[in-house]
Amino acid sequence: MIELGQLEANHAEFDSKNVRIVVVSLESREDAAKTHEEFPHLTAVADKDRQLIVAAGALHPHAAPDGGDAAAPTTVLIDRTGVVRWVFRPDRYLGRISPDDLLAAVVRELH
Repeated sequence: MIELGQLEANHAEFDSKNVRIVVVSLESREDAAKTHEEFPHLTAVADKDRQLIVAAGALHPHAAPDGGDAAAPTTVLIDRTGVVRWVFRPDRYLGRISPDDLLAAVVRELH
């Protein structure tokens, strides 16, 4: 949630570059709606069926502390035509990209 707060706090910079932040998680639609309420400048998508997460290669079966599946933190930049231009997946599960590093990737890869 810290990462989402940082992205929310920097939403004006992303907006100025015409970038939309979409958060995809294994949560239910209700939980995704709560996430969107907390972070209104981000789009939260529920992927309870895991179709997007599997397509992105980000599902780690049985990796959650309770033995359930977990989604690896993954950041994907997709251009206007739907082409994946850049992927960030940290070496550590708790690793996250900073808003500054993400903005640098946006400038480098999409502009």
